[in-house]
Amino acid sequence: MLLSEYLHTLPLYHIADLYDTLYQPSVPHAYTEDEYRQAVVSYWNNPQNWDALVGALSVTERQTLTRLALQERCEIDAFLEELNSIGLVVLHREVNRFVVPDDVRVWLLERLPSLQDRLQAQEQADPDGTTPV
Repeated sequence: MLLSEYLHTLPLYHIADLYDTLYQPSVPHAYTEDEYRQAVVSYWNNPQNWDALVGALSVTERQTLTRLALQERCEIDAFLEELNSIGLVVLHREVNRFVVPDDVRVWLLERLPSLQDRLQAQEQADPDGTTPV
């Protein structure tokens, strides 16, 4: 499932809430359902918005997003609720599970550090044999 497909499953009020959360307009807009959907998809198609999101995350949140992108199990917590409120995660509360749209997963994997990057980032010992702090 892609983000645009997921948005077709949501009622108008939910898509309008996503729009308001992402764009935070000072004056409320009255768009059609398609215009709201397109605005949400356009927001997430902008690489600057992804960079801002990833830059604002804590280390723990980045780890959670990496786990989500790799399709690992995660506990549904306040962070996943926030991701749901900006349209990146689909929560199915009645069965206690979630889905990350495929294009969101790809966007995350492009921006989050890979396992290889993490391994290369291990601290190197100084010439005197000590490890920097």
